[in-house]
Amino acid sequence: MKLPSGRVWSHPLCDMLGLNLTHPRFVIDDVDLGKKDASGCRGDFPKFAEWGIGVVMCKGGAAYYDENYTPLWREASEWRPGRGSEDMFLSLAIKSPTQLVLGVLDRFLLNVEAYPEQVTLVRTAGDLDTAATEGKLAVLMGANRSDWFGDGPGVLRMFARLGLRMVTIGQATRELGWDASNETRSGGRMTELGVRMIREMNEAGILIDLAHSNDPCALDVIEVSQVPVVDSHSNPRALVGVDRSAPDEVMRALAKRGGVLGIPPPITRPAGDAPYQGVEPAELQETVVQVQYAVDIMGIDGVGIGTHFNSAVLPWVVEALLDASFSEQDVGKICGGNYLRVLREVLPA
Repeated sequence: MKLPSGRVWSHPLCDMLGLNLTHPRFVIDDVDLGKKDASGCRGDFPKFAEWGIGVVMCKGGAAYYDENYTPLWREASEWRPGRGSEDMFLSLAIKSPTQLVLGVLDRFLLNVEAYPEQVTLVRTAGDLDTAATEGKLAVLMGANRSDWFGDGPGVLRMFARLGLRMVTIGQATRELGWDASNETRSGGRMTELGVRMIREMNEAGILIDLAHSNDPCALDVIEVSQVPVVDSHSNPRALVGVDRSAPDEVMRALAKRGGVLGIPPPITRPAGDAPYQGVEPAELQETVVQVQYAVDIMGIDGVGIGTHFNSAVLPWVVEALLDASFSEQDVGKICGGNYLRVLREVLPA
């Protein structure tokens, strides 16, 4: 892959959070991921390949936009028409969270199944090697929250059989097993149910993501999990002072147990989600500052990149890190190698 300056980059690039499957462009318009959309900066299979990305986490969740939202979305500046296939649901009957997640992930799997020459769905650690050998994009399927599996280990296992390989536990407010970052009053760790479901995820080969967990729960999960966990997209709280950011204590605990923090580059999308023509130097510099801070706290093996659905910026991020005097080996770890290591430890063999 050529970087923006023309330099050649040969290390694998991984985005710990690169495709938002609950965006209205999927849920309402059913975007065809196998066809390149040159009019926008959001990812699709051909553009991920052009950006040099080998592995990308694609995450859906329990979100549904009814017909009241549809006209509002189609007036948004970033709207691009989809392929106009059937609506995800055919009536106004109330949907359960499990139905919603299944509907969203089904749309993604239809795209994966339609383009076997472009992508490999990663269910096992061996699939990572297969995709690399065949020169295909490796995609992983993840989900938000826990309301859709609740207190049902069997529901979680069934999703694992379908290929689900990451759960971001919690999203906002309290859930049955754990508290999210905006629930700070409780001061609580996980419930007994939460501990049980963490063990189920470990046994099923599902990567646990702490990105929306509050601090006590994050520390508890790190301690209880039998394999490394990740925070797919959080800034260091010392630099970005909000509850959603990761404090030093959590960052150190994560690294000590072999986990990885995904830094979301603070890079603004172009107006209307137009393609990037470049990236503001100040935003790249802030990205470097955050990565360096995380490396100072966690060590070089504890830091990754989770763009929060903005994979187009990764070539610029690689170049900025190289220009900031990180070695090529260290940039290779930050921008892919560390995440691949965790995936190989967590995924089924």
